[in-house]
Amino acid sequence: MVIDNFRNKFKDAIDILKTFNKNGYEAYFVGGCVRDYLLGEEFSDIDITTNALPEEVKKIFRKSIDTGIQHGTVTILVNGEGYEVTTFRTEDEYTNHRAPEKVEFVNNLREDLDRRDFTINAMALDSNGVLFDYHNGEKDLSSGVIRTVNNPNERFYEDALRMLRAFRFSSKLDFELEKDTLEAIKKNAELIKFVSIERIVNEFKKLLSGKGNLRSLELLLDSKLNNYIPFLEEIKIIQDFSKYLFCQSLYILSKINNISFDILKTLKLSNKEVKLIKEFDKINVDFMSEIPLELILYKHNFEDVVFVAEYFSYNNRHNIENCKLTINSFDDVDITSQEIISIIGEKPGPWIKSVVSELEHEILLNRLNNNRKDILDFLLKMRDNK
Repeated sequence: MVIDNFRNKFKDAIDILKTFNKNGYEAYFVGGCVRDYLLGEEFSDIDITTNALPEEVKKIFRKSIDTGIQHGTVTILVNGEGYEVTTFRTEDEYTNHRAPEKVEFVNNLREDLDRRDFTINAMALDSNGVLFDYHNGEKDLSSGVIRTVNNPNERFYEDALRMLRAFRFSSKLDFELEKDTLEAIKKNAELIKFVSIERIVNEFKKLLSGKGNLRSLELLLDSKLNNYIPFLEEIKIIQDFSKYLFCQSLYILSKINNISFDILKTLKLSNKEVKLIKEFDKINVDFMSEIPLELILYKHNFEDVVFVAEYFSYNNRHNIENCKLTINSFDDVDITSQEIISIIGEKPGPWIKSVVSELEHEILLNRLNNNRKDILDFLLKMRDNK
């Protein structure tokens, strides 16, 4: 049954390992796919480690891409699928607590697994489904524990991002951090300053989406790692964010912690993300100002309105879905901008936007029928009252 499940999960990728073996090389599945396989979770990315050098990998598999050949990584293309293949290696002389300056290829699987971050990511499977687990990763999976491979202080000193990754995996899997691992994070927390904010945000985004995010955030704040990260240093109040998208979570964190939106700039978010977070606040202001729901829906994206309405208990999805708009844009209004200019009899200018807005509001609130005659009468009265 175990072998059948192995074949079902890894499918054609097993033949890749066998091809390596037929050519006289060792090859194993490694990392996240092994972890998720043992957990019974679905996975899509399958990484392979081998004692074949990159040039030898490229000779065996004619279709390949040099995705990180200086570090021993080649992506091979088999049946339209890409598989990342990395030569067994050790890493030394890390630069600025982030990237290894020196990579040495080795011929031993254990040495390769020794360089990895956490025990649950340091396991390998051969083509027969035999597990190679030198650091008790399977035991930690069963115990629900995140533990570094070997000395945690060394692992975090080498690559400071691993500290945040510990919380990310804790959140993803709903695992606890092993005591020495957590203590090492507290001891080395300041090293996170050497990591680019883009990489930090990427890990934080994954942390927020995990099923155990609340507990992981509690541990993160307790470790004081957040004290050295822009925006995160302002966080004191947290909640469960698993059902929210990233920008929604950042908006909630900003509101409940009274963090200025200007600080979001330090996270180097995209313009689209910043605009969306500010849009949530505009919707919130509209609700607080008791703007009619029809007008809010007309101005803003439906799902964004639902998010703000439900989070702050202004309204619920059912009621919002039942709010039918008579028009969805000015294109639906039975008159053109040029006709408005002609009727009002003024030169084109900012006033047109104001008149269009008033027209739209009257139609949306069912105070004006969306037909040409009634709209003309409305505009004539508006002109005469000036």
